[in-house]
Amino acid sequence: MEGYEQWSRLGWQGICMDVPATWCPGRLEGDYANGYLRVEDEEAVCLEVRWETAGRRVPPASKLVDKYLKQLRKKTRRSSRDADVVRDMAIRRLNHLDHEAFTWNGEFAAHSVLAVCSETHRVVHVRVFFQEGKTRKSLARKIFGSLTTAPDDGQTEWSAFGFAFRLPSAWRLEESGLRTGCLRFLFADDNDQLEVVRFSLAGMLLRATPFTRWFRETFRKALKKYRFDLTTTEYRDCPAVRCEGVMRSMARPLGLFRRKKRLTALVWHDAATDKIHVVRLVTTTVDDPQLEAVAASITSD
Repeated sequence: MEGYEQWSRLGWQGICMDVPATWCPGRLEGDYANGYLRVEDEEAVCLEVRWETAGRRVPPASKLVDKYLKQLRKKTRRSSRDADVVRDMAIRRLNHLDHEAFTWNGEFAAHSVLAVCSETHRVVHVRVFFQEGKTRKSLARKIFGSLTTAPDDGQTEWSAFGFAFRLPSAWRLEESGLRTGCLRFLFADDNDQLEVVRFSLAGMLLRATPFTRWFRETFRKALKKYRFDLTTTEYRDCPAVRCEGVMRSMARPLGLFRRKKRLTALVWHDAATDKIHVVRLVTTTVDDPQLEAVAASITSD
Protein backbone atom coordinates (compact mmCIF):
# COMPACT_ATOMS: atom_id res chain seq x y z
CA MET A 1 0.00 0.00 0.00
CA GLU A 2 1.52 3.27 -1.22
CA GLY A 3 4.95 1.66 -1.28
CA TYR A 4 4.76 0.21 2.24
CA GLU A 5 4.98 -3.57 2.20
CA GLN A 6 5.89 -4.22 5.83
CA TRP A 7 3.85 -3.02 8.77
CA SER A 8 4.30 -3.15 12.53
CA ARG A 9 2.14 -2.55 15.58
CA LEU A 10 2.61 0.62 17.63
CA GLY A 11 1.11 0.59 21.12
CA TRP A 12 1.53 3.24 23.78
CA GLN A 13 -0.58 4.06 26.86
CA GLY A 14 -3.43 1.87 25.63
CA ILE A 15 -3.60 3.48 22.17
CA CYS A 16 -2.57 1.09 19.39
CA MET A 17 -2.45 1.13 15.61
CA ASP A 18 -0.66 -0.40 12.62
CA VAL A 19 2.01 1.77 10.97
CA PRO A 20 4.60 1.18 8.21
CA ALA A 21 7.58 -0.68 9.63
CA THR A 22 9.94 2.12 8.60
CA TRP A 23 8.12 4.61 10.87
CA CYS A 24 9.47 4.95 14.41
CA PRO A 25 8.49 6.86 17.56
CA GLY A 26 10.40 10.14 17.68
CA ARG A 27 8.89 11.90 20.67
CA LEU A 28 6.84 10.70 23.64
CA GLU A 29 5.24 12.87 26.31
CA GLY A 30 2.65 12.57 29.07
CA ASP A 31 0.96 9.63 30.71
CA TYR A 32 -2.17 7.51 30.38
CA ALA A 33 -4.52 10.46 31.00
CA ASN A 34 -2.95 13.02 28.68
CA GLY A 35 -0.10 12.76 26.24
CA TYR A 36 1.52 13.14 22.85
CA LEU A 37 3.26 10.73 20.46
CA ARG A 38 5.15 11.70 17.30
CA VAL A 39 6.14 9.15 14.66
CA GLU A 40 8.80 9.80 12.02
CA ASP A 41 10.54 8.23 9.07
CA GLU A 42 14.03 9.15 7.87
CA GLU A 43 12.82 12.38 6.27
CA ALA A 44 9.94 13.94 8.19
CA VAL A 45 7.18 13.66 10.78
CA CYS A 46 4.62 11.19 9.46
CA LEU A 47 2.05 10.87 12.24
CA GLU A 48 1.01 12.49 15.49
CA VAL A 49 -1.26 11.25 18.25
CA ARG A 50 -2.67 13.43 21.01
CA TRP A 51 -4.93 12.19 23.77
CA GLU A 52 -6.62 13.72 26.77
CA THR A 53 -9.06 12.54 29.40
CA ALA A 54 -12.33 14.45 29.53
CA GLY A 55 -14.96 14.55 32.23
CA ARG A 56 -17.89 12.21 32.53
CA ARG A 57 -19.84 14.07 29.86
CA VAL A 58 -17.68 14.12 26.74
CA PRO A 59 -18.99 16.17 23.78
CA PRO A 60 -19.71 14.26 20.55
CA ALA A 61 -16.78 13.83 18.18
CA SER A 62 -18.41 16.19 15.66
CA LYS A 63 -18.53 19.00 18.24
CA LEU A 64 -14.89 18.40 19.17
CA VAL A 65 -13.91 18.60 15.49
CA ASP A 66 -15.88 21.88 15.25
CA LYS A 67 -13.83 23.27 18.14
CA TYR A 68 -10.52 21.98 16.77
CA LEU A 69 -11.09 23.47 13.30
CA LYS A 70 -12.18 26.80 14.78
CA GLN A 71 -9.00 27.00 16.85
CA LEU A 72 -6.87 25.91 13.90
CA ARG A 73 -8.35 28.61 11.64
CA LYS A 74 -7.49 31.24 14.26
CA LYS A 75 -3.90 30.06 14.40
CA THR A 76 -3.55 30.04 10.60
CA ARG A 77 -5.67 33.10 9.72
CA ARG A 78 -2.61 34.84 8.29
CA SER A 79 -2.07 32.04 5.81
CA SER A 80 -1.64 33.10 2.22
CA ARG A 81 -4.68 31.06 1.25
CA ASP A 82 -7.74 29.54 2.87
CA ALA A 83 -7.51 25.95 4.00
CA ASP A 84 -9.39 23.22 2.16
CA VAL A 85 -11.34 21.10 4.67
CA VAL A 86 -13.23 17.88 3.94
CA ARG A 87 -15.40 16.61 6.82
CA ASP A 88 -18.03 14.10 7.85
CA MET A 89 -16.04 11.04 6.87
CA ALA A 90 -16.31 7.78 8.81
CA ILE A 91 -14.03 4.75 9.16
CA ARG A 92 -16.07 1.57 8.94
CA ARG A 93 -13.80 -0.38 11.29
CA LEU A 94 -14.31 2.30 13.96
CA ASN A 95 -18.08 1.99 14.06
CA HIS A 96 -17.80 0.99 17.73
CA LEU A 97 -16.40 4.46 18.53
CA ASP A 98 -17.92 7.91 18.24
CA HIS A 99 -15.53 9.41 15.68
CA GLU A 100 -15.12 11.67 12.69
CA ALA A 101 -12.43 11.56 10.01
CA PHE A 102 -11.52 14.72 8.13
CA THR A 103 -8.79 16.27 5.98
CA TRP A 104 -7.13 19.65 6.42
CA ASN A 105 -5.09 21.10 3.56
CA GLY A 106 -3.67 24.50 4.40
CA GLU A 107 -0.37 25.60 5.95
CA PHE A 108 0.08 21.89 6.58
CA ALA A 109 -1.77 18.91 5.12
CA ALA A 110 -3.07 16.01 7.19
CA HIS A 111 -5.72 13.32 7.27
CA SER A 112 -7.18 13.11 10.78
CA VAL A 113 -9.46 11.01 12.87
CA LEU A 114 -10.81 12.20 16.21
CA ALA A 115 -12.31 9.45 18.37
CA VAL A 116 -14.11 9.50 21.71
CA CYS A 117 -13.67 6.39 23.85
CA SER A 118 -16.65 5.97 26.18
CA GLU A 119 -14.82 3.26 28.16
CA THR A 120 -11.81 5.38 29.15
CA HIS A 121 -13.32 8.90 28.69
CA ARG A 122 -10.35 9.72 26.49
CA VAL A 123 -10.38 11.83 23.34
CA VAL A 124 -7.81 10.56 20.81
CA HIS A 125 -6.73 12.60 17.78
CA VAL A 126 -4.53 10.93 15.15
CA ARG A 127 -3.06 12.88 12.21
CA VAL A 128 -1.29 11.42 9.18
CA PHE A 129 0.64 14.12 7.34
CA PHE A 130 1.12 14.38 3.58
CA GLN A 131 2.73 16.75 1.11
CA GLU A 132 0.46 19.00 -0.89
CA GLY A 133 -0.77 17.17 -3.96
CA LYS A 134 0.35 13.79 -2.60
CA THR A 135 -2.65 12.66 -0.58
CA ARG A 136 -2.35 9.54 1.58
CA LYS A 137 -6.01 8.59 1.86
CA SER A 138 -5.64 4.82 1.57
CA LEU A 139 -2.64 4.81 3.92
CA ALA A 140 -4.48 6.92 6.50
CA ARG A 141 -7.59 4.74 6.31
CA LYS A 142 -5.54 1.61 6.97
CA ILE A 143 -3.91 3.23 10.01
CA PHE A 144 -7.19 4.67 11.32
CA GLY A 145 -9.00 1.38 10.77
CA SER A 146 -6.48 -0.42 13.00
CA LEU A 147 -6.85 2.08 15.86
CA THR A 148 -7.78 0.85 19.34
CA THR A 149 -8.17 3.23 22.28
CA ALA A 150 -8.86 1.01 25.29
CA PRO A 151 -7.48 -2.15 26.93
CA ASP A 152 -8.63 -5.47 25.50
CA ASP A 153 -10.10 -7.78 28.16
CA GLY A 154 -8.25 -5.88 30.88
CA GLN A 155 -4.90 -6.14 29.05
CA THR A 156 -2.91 -3.19 27.69
CA GLU A 157 -0.76 -3.69 24.61
CA TRP A 158 2.68 -2.06 24.42
CA SER A 159 4.59 -2.17 21.16
CA ALA A 160 7.50 -0.25 19.63
CA PHE A 161 10.38 -1.06 17.29
CA GLY A 162 9.10 -4.59 16.70
CA PHE A 163 8.96 -5.38 20.44
CA ALA A 164 5.52 -6.08 21.89
CA PHE A 165 3.99 -7.41 25.07
CA ARG A 166 0.76 -7.27 27.09
CA LEU A 167 0.10 -6.73 30.77
CA PRO A 168 -2.88 -5.94 33.03
CA SER A 169 -4.11 -2.37 32.60
CA ALA A 170 -3.62 -1.66 36.33
CA TRP A 171 0.11 -1.30 35.66
CA ARG A 172 1.14 2.30 34.92
CA LEU A 173 4.32 3.27 33.12
CA GLU A 174 6.85 4.94 35.45
CA GLU A 175 9.92 5.10 33.21
CA SER A 176 10.85 4.19 29.66
CA GLY A 177 14.00 4.18 27.60
CA LEU A 178 13.92 3.66 23.83
CA ARG A 179 17.51 3.86 22.75
CA THR A 180 19.53 1.97 20.20
CA GLY A 181 20.29 -1.48 21.52
CA CYS A 182 17.96 -1.38 24.55
CA LEU A 183 14.22 -0.91 25.00
CA ARG A 184 13.20 -0.61 28.66
CA PHE A 185 9.80 -0.23 30.31
CA LEU A 186 9.32 0.13 34.08
CA PHE A 187 5.78 -0.16 35.48
CA ALA A 188 4.25 0.25 38.93
CA ASP A 189 1.04 -0.97 40.55
CA ASP A 190 0.81 0.35 44.10
CA ASN A 191 4.07 -0.87 45.68
CA ASP A 192 4.72 -3.58 43.11
CA GLN A 193 7.19 -3.07 40.26
CA LEU A 194 7.47 -4.71 36.85
CA GLU A 195 10.31 -4.21 34.38
CA VAL A 196 10.36 -5.43 30.77
CA VAL A 197 13.55 -5.02 28.74
CA ARG A 198 14.87 -6.05 25.33
CA PHE A 199 18.57 -5.92 24.48
CA SER A 200 19.76 -6.11 20.86
CA LEU A 201 23.11 -7.42 19.62
CA ALA A 202 22.98 -10.18 22.21
CA GLY A 203 25.83 -12.13 20.62
CA MET A 204 28.15 -9.17 21.12
CA LEU A 205 27.02 -8.65 24.73
CA LEU A 206 27.62 -12.29 25.61
CA ARG A 207 30.74 -12.83 23.54
CA ALA A 208 33.14 -12.60 26.48
CA THR A 209 30.70 -12.91 29.40
CA PRO A 210 28.75 -15.99 30.55
CA PHE A 211 24.97 -15.43 30.50
CA THR A 212 24.49 -15.65 34.27
CA ARG A 213 27.32 -13.25 35.00
CA TRP A 214 26.03 -10.82 32.38
CA PHE A 215 22.65 -10.75 34.16
CA ARG A 216 24.28 -10.19 37.58
CA GLU A 217 26.40 -7.31 36.26
CA THR A 218 23.75 -5.65 34.12
CA PHE A 219 21.10 -5.70 36.86
CA ARG A 220 23.45 -5.21 39.80
CA LYS A 221 21.55 -2.16 41.08
CA ALA A 222 18.16 -3.89 40.89
CA LEU A 223 19.48 -7.00 42.67
CA LYS A 224 21.61 -5.52 45.45
CA LYS A 225 18.82 -5.33 48.07
CA TYR A 226 17.88 -9.01 47.68
CA ARG A 227 19.08 -12.41 48.73
CA PHE A 228 18.58 -14.41 45.55
CA ASP A 229 19.37 -17.61 43.70
CA LEU A 230 19.98 -17.98 39.98
CA THR A 231 19.07 -21.10 38.02
CA THR A 232 20.08 -21.85 34.44
CA THR A 233 17.26 -23.35 32.39
CA GLU A 234 15.50 -23.05 29.03
CA TYR A 235 12.60 -20.89 27.94
CA ARG A 236 11.03 -21.05 24.48
CA ASP A 237 13.84 -23.42 23.53
CA CYS A 238 16.36 -20.68 24.38
CA PRO A 239 19.06 -20.53 27.07
CA ALA A 240 17.52 -18.83 30.10
CA VAL A 241 18.16 -17.76 33.67
CA ARG A 242 15.57 -17.67 36.44
CA CYS A 243 16.05 -15.51 39.52
CA GLU A 244 14.19 -15.93 42.82
CA GLY A 245 14.84 -13.72 45.84
CA VAL A 246 13.58 -11.93 48.93
CA MET A 247 14.44 -8.40 50.02
CA ARG A 248 16.99 -8.22 52.81
CA SER A 249 15.64 -7.12 56.20
CA MET A 250 18.09 -4.23 56.41
CA ALA A 251 16.72 -2.86 53.12
CA ARG A 252 13.15 -2.71 54.50
CA PRO A 253 12.30 0.00 57.03
CA LEU A 254 10.45 -1.69 59.91
CA GLY A 255 11.15 -4.89 58.03
CA LEU A 256 9.83 -7.19 60.74
CA PHE A 257 6.39 -5.59 60.49
CA ARG A 258 6.08 -5.46 56.71
CA ARG A 259 5.26 -8.13 54.19
CA LYS A 260 8.33 -9.47 52.43
CA LYS A 261 9.07 -8.14 48.98
CA ARG A 262 9.78 -10.95 46.57
CA LEU A 263 11.89 -10.72 43.45
CA THR A 264 11.40 -12.95 40.43
CA ALA A 265 13.03 -12.56 37.05
CA LEU A 266 13.14 -14.48 33.80
CA VAL A 267 15.87 -13.81 31.24
CA TRP A 268 16.34 -15.58 27.93
CA HIS A 269 18.65 -15.28 24.94
CA ASP A 270 17.00 -15.75 21.55
CA ALA A 271 19.88 -16.45 19.19
CA ALA A 272 17.56 -16.46 16.15
CA THR A 273 16.74 -12.76 16.61
CA ASP A 274 19.99 -11.91 18.46
CA LYS A 275 17.97 -10.49 21.38
CA ILE A 276 17.94 -10.84 25.15
CA HIS A 277 14.59 -10.45 26.89
CA VAL A 278 14.18 -9.69 30.59
CA VAL A 279 11.05 -9.63 32.73
CA ARG A 280 11.59 -8.66 36.38
CA LEU A 281 8.84 -8.52 39.01
CA VAL A 282 8.94 -7.21 42.58
CA THR A 283 5.81 -7.98 44.62
CA THR A 284 4.60 -9.05 48.05
CA THR A 285 2.39 -11.73 46.49
CA VAL A 286 3.63 -15.29 46.84
CA ASP A 287 3.79 -17.22 43.54
CA ASP A 288 2.50 -14.22 41.57
CA PRO A 289 1.63 -15.47 38.03
CA GLN A 290 2.05 -12.10 36.31
CA LEU A 291 5.70 -12.55 35.37
CA GLU A 292 4.97 -15.74 33.44
CA ALA A 293 1.96 -14.15 31.70
CA VAL A 294 3.90 -11.09 30.57
CA ALA A 295 6.86 -13.18 29.40
CA ALA A 296 4.54 -15.44 27.39
CA SER A 297 3.02 -12.41 25.64
CA ILE A 298 6.34 -11.04 24.34
CA THR A 299 6.93 -10.98 20.61
CA SER A 300 10.07 -9.53 19.05
CA ASP A 301 11.41 -9.02 15.54
